[in-house]
Amino acid sequence: MKIKSFIIKGNSSTELPISCDYSYASSQSKLVIFCHGFKGFKDWGCWNLVAKHFVNEGFNFLKFNFSHNGTTLIKPMEITDLKSFSENNYSIEVQDVDRVVKYLSTPENDFIFDELFMIGHSRGGGIACLASQKNNISKLITWAGVADFGERFPENDELLLWKENKVRYILNSRTGEKYPQKYQFYENFVMNKDVLNISNALKEYKGNLLVCFAILDQVLPQEYAQRMSSQVKGSIIKSIRTNHTFGSKHPWNKDFLPTALLELCNQTISFLND
Repeated sequence: MKIKSFIIKGNSSTELPISCDYSYASSQSKLVIFCHGFKGFKDWGCWNLVAKHFVNEGFNFLKFNFSHNGTTLIKPMEITDLKSFSENNYSIEVQDVDRVVKYLSTPENDFIFDELFMIGHSRGGGIACLASQKNNISKLITWAGVADFGERFPENDELLLWKENKVRYILNSRTGEKYPQKYQFYENFVMNKDVLNISNALKEYKGNLLVCFAILDQVLPQEYAQRMSSQVKGSIIKSIRTNHTFGSKHPWNKDFLPTALLELCNQTISFLND
């Protein structure tokens, strides 16, 4: 297995760079794009081991940091750029996926693939749903994916307080850090709610869908999986008795995948090979 790391530069002052890792074997022509979740990054937990497993099973694997996830080119494994984190929104993340696919599809960049597949975990699952149809993703897989971004916002007094303060703070339970999130995040969703409607995007999706969820998930309701699956004819649902991260955590200092995540990867690979 070889790994090629590269940066997709921004085309304007508002477009931040996207850091990417491409794990591959030169004889393979099927490419998986992986979208990480909220407060995550491309090297979080077991994602490097996941990439290695997919390459060993015949798939090249591209994972990237969303441009406004709070990491930097100097510190790609730490959320230290709180300004960019605070200015993130769902529209930016969908545009990031578009930028990645466009970069891969540009002839001079020399990426050779017959098919593009996409996996998204948690919030990344919802983003993958929004980006898949227009980017010709033939097979889409969500791992504990979000089915409705509108339901992820606070309500009533909490929402009014966010508007009044223009910023709220998101706790990272692992580190105890608090990350700022500007009210523009909510405003952007309201202004673009039709475009950011995951159910509508899935109804338009013409490829094949695999929805995987964790039975012991305490972050997202299991009902999300049923809702996503119901939008795509012939979709497949798989469950694993584990938590939201499928047994992974950060940091992960072992050289093997947790049992639940290995099962998840193998179910996904079986789906991609059908």
